Amino acid sequence: MRKKILVCFFVCLAVAGCNKDAEINTSMNELNAFTTELIQKVDSAQGSVEGIDAAQRFFESKKAEMEKKLSVLKGARGFQVSDEAKKSMTESLTKNVTDVASLQLKYIGRSMKDPSYKSKLEKLVKDYQSLLTS
Repeated sequence: MRKKILVCFFVCLAVAGCNKDAEINTSMNELNAFTTELIQKVDSAQGSVEGIDAAQRFFESKKAEMEKKLSVLKGARGFQVSDEAKKSMTESLTKNVTDVASLQLKYIGRSMKDPSYKSKLEKLVKDYQSLLTS
C-alpha cells in the first residue's frame, strides 16, 4: 500500500512538473514588451528612417535573448500546456505579428515615395516574423 502511494505521488509530481503554463506566460509577457518597444522606436520618430534604424538595432541587440526565451514556446508539447494558455499564446502571437506588420500600412505613403525606406521597413517586419517562426 505504501509503495502504491509513493508511486502515485511521484506520478502526480511528474505530471505537475510537465506543465509549462508559467514559463509560457513569462515568455509571452517578454515578447509583448519586446514588440511594444520595437514599435515605439519606429513610432517615436514618426516613422522616419532613423526610427526604423533604431528599431532594427534594438531588434538585433535583443534577437538572441528573445530566441532563447521563445524556445519555451517552441519546445512545449500539447499536453504540457493548458487550453487557456494555448488560447492566450495564440491571441498574443497574432496580435504581436499584426502590430508589427501594420507598420507597413501605417507608413505606406512614405514607403511608396522612398524605396530605401520601404526595404528597411520590410526587412524589420520580415526579421521579426522570422524570429517567431524559426
